Amino acid sequence: MVKVRTVRAWLPTVFCAILISGCGYHVAKVNRDLAGKTVEIAIFANKSYRPNIEAKVADLMVDEFVRREGGSVVESGGETVIEGTVLSYGTTAVSYTAADTVKEYRATITTEVIIRQRETGRVLWKGTLAATQDFPANDDLVLQQNSEDTAIREICRKLARDVFMHVVEDF
Repeated sequence: MVKVRTVRAWLPTVFCAILISGCGYHVAKVNRDLAGKTVEIAIFANKSYRPNIEAKVADLMVDEFVRREGGSVVESGGETVIEGTVLSYGTTAVSYTAADTVKEYRATITTEVIIRQRETGRVLWKGTLAATQDFPANDDLVLQQNSEDTAIREICRKLARDVFMHVVEDF
């Protein structure tokens, strides 16, 4: 009788372990060298026609690194330096109403990012990152602009998350 109770007590634990191990979730490979290190995020250059988009990218990148554990963000002199360029910004219509008017737009930002070590100058990662976000069209230009600004902010958040993952992953 004691053995049956022991099996019943462990059965839910074993079941959960089996369920979790097969669900596709996994622990990301994290470069532990980031702990205690400093990261400098330079304001990106802007080659797009959209003003101040480089500042939004930098602001949300700082937010992403500050809210994560590991290193700390510094204004200058960081051990790891992130710099880049906003290559382009654009919007395209992605859906239409029955009356053939634009119902929804897609905003796209493309950036080139370089992550390097300050001390050695060694490039840890260099690449082009792009992200998109859909937003609704609106006859009221103020609401239209607010929707586009919200989409830009979300794109910048996605780009910041991608850059963070490149910093903490094993290169």
